[in-house]
Parts: sequence; C-alpha cells; structure tokens
Amino acid sequence: MSALLTAPFFEIGPKNLLRRPELEELARAAGEAGRELGVAVVITVPNVMVAPIAELDTGVLVFGQSMDPDRLGASFGRVTAEGLLDAGAVGVMLNHDADPLDAATLAATVDRAHETGLETIVCAGTESAALAFTALAPSAVLIEPPDLIGTIGGAERDWVRPLTEEMHRVDAHVLAMHAGGVSSPIVARGIMAAGADGTGSTSGVLTAQDPLVAAVHFIAAARAGWDDARSNARL
Repeated sequence: MSALLTAPFFEIGPKNLLRRPELEELARAAGEAGRELGVAVVITVPNVMVAPIAELDTGVLVFGQSMDPDRLGASFGRVTAEGLLDAGAVGVMLNHDADPLDAATLAATVDRAHETGLETIVCAGTESAALAFTALAPSAVLIEPPDLIGTIGGAERDWVRPLTEEMHRVDAHVLAMHAGGVSSPIVARGIMAAGADGTGSTSGVLTAQDPLVAAVHFIAAARAGWDDARSNARL
C-alpha cells in the first residue's frame, strides 16, 4: 500500500472546538487549497466525526484523534484500528499532549495501525522522544515542544534542520513534522524553509477572523516554505 501522507504536508487539529457544519466547511476549503498547491492536508477530527468528514471526499486526509491497541473482540468502548478504517479514516494521531500514552501502549498501537494500513502521526515533546518514536516507524513524528504550545512561536527554531536530519538517519521514510506555536503563515513558512516535511496549526487557523481563508494562507505558506528549502539547497 502506497503512503498517502507525503511531504510537504500541513495538519489542522480542531480538537473538539467545532461542530459538524464547521468541520465540513474547513475540510472543503483545506482540501481545495491542498489540491491546488500540491500539499497533503491532514485534518485530525474527533473520532465520531471521521465518517461524515471522510464521506465528503474533499481531498483532505482524515485522521482520528486516538486509537486503542485492541484487536477485534468483545471489548466495549474501545477504538480499534479496524473501526477507524471502516469509518473512513486514513490515519490516526497518537500520543498527543492532551492524550499521552506509555511507551509500550504507543508501540503496540502503532503496530496495530500499520497492520490495517492506517497512517500514523506520533507526537513528541522532546528531541530524544522524537528519535525514539522515529524508531517505531510511524508515518510521521510531530515534534511539538510543550513550552511552544499555545504561544505565538516567533522565536527561531534552530533545532528543526538538525533534528529532521537526525530523524531521517534513523529512518528515512519517517516524515518530520514541526509545530507548536504556529500562530501565523510566516511561522509556518519558516518551519518548512528550515527543512521540515510538514507543519500544522490549530489556534492560528481557528482563531482567525475567517478560519477558512486562514487555512488557505497557512497551506500556501507551507508550500512556499517547502519550495524555499529546495531552492536554498540548490544554491
């Protein structure tokens, strides 16, 4: 099965902030922008919203917000890989800052996701965690330093390029996503220009005066930063 999550990519994670009509509008706007700009766009939605958003077929990659490592069986209230897949998800985000997993559970859940063909984005708060999680061979590792979450994130992120390169030495197939405090398209472009495979924003998009327009601007910035990095590499 070929990978659906490819660089450059941009992720929007609306948590439980939006109702279904707003999620649908966001998916349509982001999907159109992604197609036009050549950016893979991930929308990480509440698991109960996976099916209705996936059925819109807007072009966004619909990810669930959590998953359990359970196999099909007599469990109750658990989210299985098969359940997410059948609902239309193409992937799942794991170990989010708001829903951390212990090391054994994370490894087992990544394995279960991959058994069914689900993509995985694993969240890491430190460089050491990012490298350890890269060794699990997820689709991508999201590096999001806790002190940047919810900030304007304007400071230079001098770790993006060296950490991305180190991750790629561990496993060249794992994408490096850098985020946290991505409050504006300028920040998103800078992260991508520094060598990231992907970035993302929640508050930067959803708190904008027009979130749909903001989503397009962020996705365009991710593309521009990706192109900047390639142009600089050729100089």
